[in-house]
Amino acid sequence: MADFLLYGSTGYVGRAAADLAVERGLQPILSGRNAETLSKQASDLGLEYRVASVDDSAALDVALADTRVVLNCAGPFIRTAAPMLDACLRTNTHYLDITGEPPVYEMASTRDTAAKQAGIMLLPSAGFDVVPTDCLAAYLTQRLPTATTLTLAFRAKGPAGMPPGTLNTMIEMIPYGSNKQHRVDGTVVAASTRKTRTIDFGEGEEKASMMTWGDVILAHKSTGIPNIENYLVLPPETVKQMDVVDRIRPLFRLPFVREMAKGQLRGGATAEEREHTQTAVWGEVTDDAGGIAVARLHGPEAGLVWTAAAAVGIVQRILGGDVTPGFQTPSTAYGPDLIFDVDGVVREDVV
Repeated sequence: MADFLLYGSTGYVGRAAADLAVERGLQPILSGRNAETLSKQASDLGLEYRVASVDDSAALDVALADTRVVLNCAGPFIRTAAPMLDACLRTNTHYLDITGEPPVYEMASTRDTAAKQAGIMLLPSAGFDVVPTDCLAAYLTQRLPTATTLTLAFRAKGPAGMPPGTLNTMIEMIPYGSNKQHRVDGTVVAASTRKTRTIDFGEGEEKASMMTWGDVILAHKSTGIPNIENYLVLPPETVKQMDVVDRIRPLFRLPFVREMAKGQLRGGATAEEREHTQTAVWGEVTDDAGGIAVARLHGPEAGLVWTAAAAVGIVQRILGGDVTPGFQTPSTAYGPDLIFDVDGVVREDVV
């Protein structure tokens, strides 16, 4: 039986995951839609490849045959997750992806019972979206089990920006909801105005702005905390652009508007840019009695380095038999210390 199927292996993050898997001694089967690019990649790495489109269920079943787990790196995942999840249920294959798209969590959650019956695990968000934040949320909940509010934030320091696939997905997700969503008393709602907060990531206070992140859904599943907010440090001009986009969100239902926005995206960061970029994650929980716990994580560039290492690390855990059937989050499957599977990650409590 093959180690695992890596779908979307020729993409920005997919290539990094393939290279890292081979470096760690794994033999993934490369997969995607384009036979020419797959053939070249497979030849370069000495690996097998299988051509399959998510629109072809029979081809997906053949691609997944004799594999134990699939790592889906082909976004937007709102297009690829559902057919791949169904194929995994048909073929008894564990499912991972690197999405940050809330609708995909709903897709996985509705298949929870079927996955448990099949003995397979469905774990979306096996990359930076949202392994570090989810694990930090679980850790803080251990420190303050009575917590009723959770606030998470992160910032990147260095020249590497978000991966092109992430930005592409963010554009595709605009029609599906406000970029100011948070959870209030258990319900996900859109804030009327974008809140800001001053946060110390370890090098002094920085202004962070509220934004929708996967933890609004997944951290609730992981911790049960009813009030959850996410923040990100962004340039002021980017925050203004996000506010404009939120106001004209209905226009992004038109495909040509989304394509125009995608035309403004830059390519992925260089290896040197990633090497000189670090990511910090901050979390705080409070309870109704005034209790509080705060902690931080420090690690590598998030979009490619942290994501590829986290995802391949979870693949290795599954191949080793460490599996919890059903729809899982990173921390419900592996606990808050999963973050230490990625080299160089440091966690610190804040007094």
